[in-house]
Amino acid sequence: MQSRFLVASLLGALSLMGTAQAQDKVGTTAAPFLTIGAGARALAMGGAQVAQAQGPSALYWNPSAVALSNTSAVELGRADWYVETSIQHAALTLNLGGAGVVGLSMVYLDYGTMYVTTVDAPEGTGEQFNPKDLSVGVSYARMLTDRFAVGGTVKRVQQQIWKETASAVAIDLGVSYLSDFNNLRIGMSLTNFGTDMRMEGDDLRRAIDIAPNQNGNNDRLAAYLETDAWPLPLSFRVGLAMDAWATASQRLTLTADAVAPSDNAQTANFGAEYVFRDLLMLRGGYRQAFVGTEVDGGWSVGAGLNFALGGNTSGYFDYAWQQHQVFDGTQVLSVGVTF
Repeated sequence: MQSRFLVASLLGALSLMGTAQAQDKVGTTAAPFLTIGAGARALAMGGAQVAQAQGPSALYWNPSAVALSNTSAVELGRADWYVETSIQHAALTLNLGGAGVVGLSMVYLDYGTMYVTTVDAPEGTGEQFNPKDLSVGVSYARMLTDRFAVGGTVKRVQQQIWKETASAVAIDLGVSYLSDFNNLRIGMSLTNFGTDMRMEGDDLRRAIDIAPNQNGNNDRLAAYLETDAWPLPLSFRVGLAMDAWATASQRLTLTADAVAPSDNAQTANFGAEYVFRDLLMLRGGYRQAFVGTEVDGGWSVGAGLNFALGGNTSGYFDYAWQQHQVFDGTQVLSVGVTF
């Protein structure tokens, strides 16, 4: 009964997403770096991960997924992003047995060094600054039954540019269900549900004259420029993952996600992973399908390698390459240790 209810809910959500009228609202949210996926394995599969996510990077896609593993792990990743920017992610999961799994995660987007320019000095004033975005989260997940897992993340989000900063608190929620049909997995997640962000800082303080045509008044009244508040990029994902073919030494897994973001058109991601002896993985995918060329979708490919480190400890290395509509392709690397 529970399985039928979850499948019916999934199909209903997919139907609504497919028939609803898409509304593109690009540029209407703060902290867009929160929409950049984490983990080379996930990105190589086109981001179709809400039902397939594994390892610490699963905290980004669906925090409940970390409860499906009986091990602990740590993962580090880096991607050279657009226009000489870079993004790093780090995540740790600790399995507490029957008490569940706790996790810590961090995403950091570094824009590099920029030069201060003004109307009077368009070539630069000689000053430099380093804008950056940061998200730090604490997660908890556990199995409610032998097939059903839930999880959530509380995170603090911060953006900084020059001397101004904006911050917010957000939560991610996720559920995972395991069926007995070809290892079919169903996942759903709601991410970046939180407070609005507003830029604040000393540079917004001004001395003004509210009556410049009147003599004798105070021409240096203290004032503060109030910036607009912007919501976070809320996103709802629902997806499937299934082993389409499996033997004792090989496995082919197919995945599909439907994604409904608050700041863009509804879309779909697709992925595939071939595993040989749990040692070598080949992956591919396509992200943001069915929404046209105005959205930065495209193909992705990648590979992974697992290796023993002794005892119950093992390591892994993942690589992904992503196609982009305007910019050059980006490369993502991830390394991790499972214990």
